[in-house]
Amino acid sequence: MQYRTIGKTGVKISEIGFGCGNNAVLMVKASHEDQVKAVRHALDLGINFFDTAFAYGLGKSEENLGGILKELGAEPVISTKIRLETDCAGDVKAATIRAVEAGLSRLQRDRVDFVQLHTRVTLARGMGKRFSLTPQDVLGPNGVIEGFKAMRDRGKVGHFGFSGLGDPKALHELVDSGEFHGFQAYYNLLNPSAGQPVAKDFSALDYGLIIDRAAAKGMGAFVIRILAAGALTADPSAGGGSSSEPLSPGSDYNLDLQRAEKVKTALGVSGKELTQAAIRFGLMNSKVSTVLVGFSNTAHIDEAVACSGAEGLSKEQMAKLGRLWQTDFGN
Repeated sequence: MQYRTIGKTGVKISEIGFGCGNNAVLMVKASHEDQVKAVRHALDLGINFFDTAFAYGLGKSEENLGGILKELGAEPVISTKIRLETDCAGDVKAATIRAVEAGLSRLQRDRVDFVQLHTRVTLARGMGKRFSLTPQDVLGPNGVIEGFKAMRDRGKVGHFGFSGLGDPKALHELVDSGEFHGFQAYYNLLNPSAGQPVAKDFSALDYGLIIDRAAAKGMGAFVIRILAAGALTADPSAGGGSSSEPLSPGSDYNLDLQRAEKVKTALGVSGKELTQAAIRFGLMNSKVSTVLVGFSNTAHIDEAVACSGAEGLSKEQMAKLGRLWQTDFGN
């Protein structure tokens, strides 16, 4: 296993991270025995970064992960995420503190290395099905950052981050503030815009090279959706995410399946080779701190770990991918 430093924090983590989200279901719905087996196997292979959140099983992922790590006596680097909803609007700072404290309780820990805002950030506050905060809600007086800092002052939190979902302009504003140490970047072969140039009229959401922008501020990047909710795996029929709504606009699962077919042709790979090519692509970016992968079993862990230290995609393969991205997959 290879290790990378999260931005300027000095914290070193495995370049393959253990994603504890809903898609792979392991840390939410699997048996306790299978969960313990997977976490122990990951630790044995050198994985020392675990990413969870309240939103994963409404706290189940945090509870399960915390209990298992305590059972195993393991102390890896842990990141959890808080999701603020409409009831936070009156006092965002207080809501942030409550959410962090609740997460710590579920994890059975006095402190976490990283806490991240899971709520989307948009230019205007969203009050619909998916509540969102504005940059001012996050950065301004009595906002999320003040809540995070209060918890840091109490020794409960090490570093801050946010999920890079929402309006790219708003996300760039968070990066430019210099208040964060890392963030979760939506980045994969089907939408690489967080770290690669794409067509001006790219049909998926253009994140505007936000990984580069964050690196310039000394931030780390935790890659999410590297396998595009299963579209870049040997068995895409089993994927599609845990919600009918795409995590990132323009990345509808059926559209991603079509894009994945073109990627397969460009790379000359399929099945397990496609999955590993997708992970290796994420690791090729030196500004990426870790690639988070959701696991359903120990075999998946082995596949991902095998990508650490492996060669990246060839120049010829990257050139073919570049043509796909610059033509919006031929559309």
